[in-house]
Amino acid sequence: MKEHQTDAATLICVAGAVGAGKTTLARKLGEALGAKVLEEEVSGNELLEAFYRDPVQYALPVQGKFLLSRFCQLRADCWPKEGTVVTDYIFDKDHLFAELNLQGKELEIYRGLWEAVKNRVREPRVVIYLRAEPGLLLERIRQRDRSFERGMELEYLQRLAKAYEKMFSHYDLCPVIRIGSATEPACNEQSWRQLIEELISVVPELAERLK
Repeated sequence: MKEHQTDAATLICVAGAVGAGKTTLARKLGEALGAKVLEEEVSGNELLEAFYRDPVQYALPVQGKFLLSRFCQLRADCWPKEGTVVTDYIFDKDHLFAELNLQGKELEIYRGLWEAVKNRVREPRVVIYLRAEPGLLLERIRQRDRSFERGMELEYLQRLAKAYEKMFSHYDLCPVIRIGSATEPACNEQSWRQLIEELISVVPELAERLK
């Protein structure tokens, strides 16, 4: 684990597969902390819709777009000097998706881009990892019915959930709070209180704002 950076705002990342409840929880945390919330730019994304329809053709354009977007939001050289920021994603997931969706020359191109930017983003102080079974993820995705997600299949979500588990099995950049998404803290008071206790144990200076 790298030493915590003290010269800039604290970053709290909410991570998990699509449909796990990341944005809902990030917004609730932001409100509780009086923190700025950075949400992944996905609404109305025509490329995502095309990707879920034809992953082979659109994987690299989608990956490049999201890498640039996430880098612009988290680049360390323009990070605020104080306060708290909550995101509904973790930057490292970009590489996870690339390994899942790209191959051959396209993966080689992406890896070059990743190497150029990976050390130039703000490191999280803590990650909240929402876990959920692929079947539950698919159910939630269908319930919210975003047009660009209608082509998503269970097999893809199974691969994605497995990739997240693999990534967090050896993630050591910062502490990780693991939560079963079936009892999502944004919707379950007991789970919310448990999350707050764990969050304060990792980031004690948040205690006053989370009473």
